Parts: sequence; structure tokens; C-alpha cells
Amino acid sequence: MKKTLTLIVLTGLMLTGCGGQQAATQAPEPTETTTAVAAVEETVTVPGVVGLTLDKATDQLEDLGFEVDSVDILDGKTIILKKNWQVISQEAAEGTQEAEGATVHLDVKSLEALAAEKAAADKAAADKAAAVKAAADKAAAVKAAAVKAAADKVAADKAAAAKRVADAAAAKLAAEQAAAQEAAAQQAPAAPVAPAAPPAAAYYPNCAAARAAGAAPLYSGQAGYSTSLDRDRDGVACE
Repeated sequence: MKKTLTLIVLTGLMLTGCGGQQAATQAPEPTETTTAVAAVEETVTVPGVVGLTLDKATDQLEDLGFEVDSVDILDGKTIILKKNWQVISQEAAEGTQEAEGATVHLDVKSLEALAAEKAAADKAAADKAAAVKAAADKAAAVKAAAVKAAADKVAADKAAAAKRVADAAAAKLAAEQAAAQEAAAQQAPAAPVAPAAPPAAAYYPNCAAARAAGAAPLYSGQAGYSTSLDRDRDGVACE
């Protein structure tokens, strides 16, 4: 009886071993395609988070299974409140494939630092614009002054030329008039000399008056002679 049971057990063990070897022999080996599919399923596309605040960028990357490492690239400060920081650059570029669970390194700056940089950039731009405008205004003023100076010179030249022409015309006219007068004077006959008016008849009421006039003595026929002044009637009065 014991021998019979032993044979049955051995037979069963042998059958089981053969079936296991056959099953192991028939089991399919993994192919390269199956391995590649598994590898693709383990990678994730990296999103672009540049420009986002650190808290939103971290949430987006962690939701995809990534680990996040952030560093202050300006001062190396410790990051406490992620919402106060902004992503400046990311090590894994947007659209690349990274293994799920990989660490994405982010470079960040504080919003305060970015605001200061923006204010400085705005001031620099405003200063540059002001400098450009000042230079343009100066150039325009110089050009306007040059144009005015040129216009004034042209006007002065024209006025000087007109004065020269007028002076020459006046001189010519004066010369012509003088020549005409000289020619007329040479051609005109001499004006007749008016005869001298006869001297007025002298009259002396007495010899004292004749002597005072320097006319004494008076002779007969001489102006001023009068028989009333010639007492002896000898033809000589006021002797």
C-alpha cells in the first residue's frame, strides 16, 4: 500500500514538473517594442513656466510629477514666500521630455528686485528719450539760427545792392542836372546890367548941414548948391 502511494506521488510530481517546464518554455519573452512603450510612458513633457510666479510654476510642475528646485540668481536669498518670486529661466526647456519625477531647476528673482529693475530701466529709457529730445531741439535751434542768419544775410545783401543802385542813380541824376545847368549857363546870353540910378538931389538947409555931410564948400552946378547958401553970389556956397 505504501509503495503504491509513493509511486502515485512521484508520478504527480513528475507530471507537475514537466508542465511547469513546458509553461516556462512557452512563455513569451519581452520584446524591444514593449520596452520602448514602457519608456515613453515614463517621460513627461516639460511645460514653460518662465514669467510665472514661483508658487504657480511649482504647482504646475509638481502636478506633472516633477520635483522643483529654485534658486535666487540675483542675491542668493532664501526663498520663503514663493508668491513673491518670479521665474526668470528654467533648466529643462519648454517642450522637452523628462523622466517623471525628475528635478526641474528654476532661476528666480524677487518681485521687489524686478520692480526696482523695471523702475531703473524706465528711468534710463526716460533719460535717454529726454537726451534725444534735447539733442534734437538743440539741432533744430542751430538749424533755425543758421537759416535765419542766411536769410538775414540775403536780405542785407539785397538792401546793400538796392542802396548802391539808388545811390548810383541819384549820383547820375545829379551829374546830369549839373551838366545840364552848366550847359544852359554857357549857352544863355549875359544879362544886361541895369543903369545906375541917378543920385538923389542933395539938399542942405544950411551950411552947417553941408559941412556936417562933408559936402562944403559947394560949387554952382554941384548937387546941394543953393544960392541961399551963397551969400555973395560968387558961385561958391558955404566957403
